Amino acid sequence: MRVTNSMMVRNMLDHLKNNMGDLNDLNEQLSSGKLFQMPSDAPIKVADSMNYKSQLNRNSQFQRNLTQTENWLNTTESALKSGTEVVQRARELTIYAANDSMTSNDRKMVAKEMKQLRDELIDISNAKLGDSYIFSGQKTNEKPFEVTPSDPNNYVQYQGDISSVERRLNENVEMAVNLNGHEVFKEEIENLNKIYNELEDPSISGEDIGNNLSEMDDSINKYVELRSEVGGKLQRTGNIISRLEANEVHLRSLKSKNEDADLAAVITELKMEETVYRASLASGSRIMQQSLVDFIR
Repeated sequence: MRVTNSMMVRNMLDHLKNNMGDLNDLNEQLSSGKLFQMPSDAPIKVADSMNYKSQLNRNSQFQRNLTQTENWLNTTESALKSGTEVVQRARELTIYAANDSMTSNDRKMVAKEMKQLRDELIDISNAKLGDSYIFSGQKTNEKPFEVTPSDPNNYVQYQGDISSVERRLNENVEMAVNLNGHEVFKEEIENLNKIYNELEDPSISGEDIGNNLSEMDDSINKYVELRSEVGGKLQRTGNIISRLEANEVHLRSLKSKNEDADLAAVITELKMEETVYRASLASGSRIMQQSLVDFIR
């Protein structure tokens, strides 16, 4: 095979171009800290990184859902705690007023506090998280209860619905985060209003007033059970948050290993490529200088 000067020059330029490309790739890795800049640089790694990013985005959305769920459940638990305290205080007043030795004026004094407890329970039932009423079912923009004093048997009307507010907490878990006000507060508000009216009525005996105690005991027990249910959900959300946080660390580690450059290795390889490139330039300068004219003297 006949080797010509033009062949040598062409081969030298091809190798020089390849060396420059390798040097440029390493410089981009060093400046960006990434193994690839374009999808064409490493299609498989790019696909893996996109998959990791998609999983991280879903993970972040689940964490936001969990934060909202925890806030909702904590607000619910606080309302149930306050409601329990109101009913317990109303029970104490009922026991006190059930004594037949009390005069009608004495009971009217008790009725004043009972009225305040009734109104306080209505206020608790209208608890909000941000702009959302938490005891209105899916009608979160509607106040749960509207007072209708003209109807003594239905002092409040429930304005919400009994639908569940669902939150997806991970790929496999969807949780109902709400309790509807009709289930939680309607009967209790009506009972307190009934006792208030009885305290205002001088014809009602202490025994009749005392007959309300069993209903109040049922309400307290119901609130204990509801608080236990909410507490269990809070425990579960805490466990899921811990798992999602651990999964996020794992996914970020995998994404980093897939696309982040090892700077120490890149620097070492860059220095080697610089040496190769300089050697190519030096070799090329010798080839470019040689021609027939150099030997005709």
